[in-house]
Amino acid sequence: MYRLIGLFLLALTIPAFLAKEAEPVGPPVYDQFLADNSKFHQQVQQLADYVATDLPADSLRAAFIRSRLAYKRIEWLLEYYQPFLASHINGPPVIEVEGTEPGQTPILPTGLQVLEPYLFPVYNADRKADITRELTASLTYAARLEQGIPADKITDTDVLEAMRQQLFRLLTAGITGYDAPETRTGLSEAALSLRTLRDVFRPYAARLSKPMATELSQHWTDAIRVLETASDFADFDRVSFIREQLYPLSRALQQARKSLTIPLATTRRFLSPMVATLSDSGAFRADYLINFGAFVSTPQKVALGKILFFDPLLSGNNARSCASCHRPEQAFTDGFTKSHSFSGRKRVLRNAPTLLNAGLQNAQFYDSRAFYLEDQAHDVLTNAHEMKTSPEDIVQKLMTSADYRKRFADAFPAGLTAPNIRNSLACYIRSLTCLNARPDRYLRGEAVAFSTDEKLGLNLFLGKARCATCHFFPIYNGFVPPHYEKTESEIIGVPRRRKIRNAQIDTDPGKFDTYQKDRHRFAFKTPTVRNVALTAPYMHNGVYKTLEQVVDFYNRGGGRGIGIQLDGQTLNETPLKLTGVEQTALVAFLRSLTDTTGLTQRPYQLPLVDGNSVLNRRRIGGRY
Repeated sequence: MYRLIGLFLLALTIPAFLAKEAEPVGPPVYDQFLADNSKFHQQVQQLADYVATDLPADSLRAAFIRSRLAYKRIEWLLEYYQPFLASHINGPPVIEVEGTEPGQTPILPTGLQVLEPYLFPVYNADRKADITRELTASLTYAARLEQGIPADKITDTDVLEAMRQQLFRLLTAGITGYDAPETRTGLSEAALSLRTLRDVFRPYAARLSKPMATELSQHWTDAIRVLETASDFADFDRVSFIREQLYPLSRALQQARKSLTIPLATTRRFLSPMVATLSDSGAFRADYLINFGAFVSTPQKVALGKILFFDPLLSGNNARSCASCHRPEQAFTDGFTKSHSFSGRKRVLRNAPTLLNAGLQNAQFYDSRAFYLEDQAHDVLTNAHEMKTSPEDIVQKLMTSADYRKRFADAFPAGLTAPNIRNSLACYIRSLTCLNARPDRYLRGEAVAFSTDEKLGLNLFLGKARCATCHFFPIYNGFVPPHYEKTESEIIGVPRRRKIRNAQIDTDPGKFDTYQKDRHRFAFKTPTVRNVALTAPYMHNGVYKTLEQVVDFYNRGGGRGIGIQLDGQTLNETPLKLTGVEQTALVAFLRSLTDTTGLTQRPYQLPLVDGNSVLNRRRIGGRY
């Protein structure tokens, strides 16, 4: 019988009169995982047997759903300790082609999500061989799962952190339909996940004070009841569930952890271990996404980066600044379909994206060609169509300013260097984080205005409209929660011109131009929709002028829904069938995501250049 190591160590350090309460109670986590994994393996084997003996489609679908439910009992621990194995059991059905992979060798997905479209909504008996192959792969991986979680690694800290992450997972991937889009079993699966977590927590609950244990028990009961009594997946009130059941439960678990003096997880992650909910202030750590420890943000770097951002000295003609194309008043965009090139006579390839929350993703530019904001800054500064300069020229110019020399000396031990210029700009952009819009505050339980239309729109976004299966809650971009290790791209079929039939695909090849992989053709990074009311026109080519037009495009099924023959479209081409009222509500919610508080102020002045009256008259923010 295995023991929870963390509980044992805790029992040695707490006062003697509490020692009895600290004794672990109930089945050990690892033993329970083994038992649940065995049941999962049995369910998948049963499905394989059903397929082999040609049972009716209804029997196959029922067996598949049972397999998914069985997986939800082990998901919480497997995802925490072995996310790679978990991705082969229930990862997204997307064929990956890594940028560094030679010969365009595709990485084929496996698991339950790959199986789902073979069985739902209609069973395709002609694909029996494919189904059998996938089931064989799933059984192979299922047999390895117990090897991935050695018992001696399970600690109290990890158990509580794994539970917390599972709550976030059922919110971002479960009830949104991300990992079961066809079966639409996300609500029942979420309920089973909660029941599993409640069982896991029982030994800990026995050590809580009676009032705290009673309150927590009620939160478990309420959340499970709401999920199990939901009558329809599309119409489920996700907003109320998050605000009134899931977040209170998550907060109560966090308080219980503190009461039990179980330490926070120390593993460095993008998601802070300190927050109880995904809507809490400080939930995400932008400084996790840096490639050198010395690049961590400081107030001095941020202040310096802000001045550099608005200074035309960073361009080849001393007239254009970063703020020329990224205007703070327009959520750091410029309002054009495609930005003006450096010469002013042409346009660049794509629309200027917002920089708000740009630090909350690990891929930059529409084609994901840069991973770090420092690299993004270098790319823009040296691009002949954007800032048309070089690191050496910038350093040389800034060195002629005593003010700049001092500011860099105060911010960096090495002073004014090209890498430190890039790091300053990156630190400023990382500071442009805004996750305090009215929907965020409403979900936290604050008394804030949130209209009926806006609430309906958020429910649609998280459910029927399927928006949150690509624009993940709560950042609403393609950075996949809760591990936050990959930023997704999608092929949605953006047209060259706005048409609702017989449209033609825009000629921009997207990620293909960077990675030269066929499966990346017309693929673009999924951007955030926060502050989208300020960032028109929309899409990489600015083809849509209003949010209403954007919603209509998705409602029709993307590019294929407007006549574009696009075999590789990753966006579900099935029309959403949103009513006019629903489309209006969805737009109302998108507009409610506006929050630029404290981020739009320009500098009052720029550093003086020694003895150069011409450059000292340069415009703050540059010209365009």
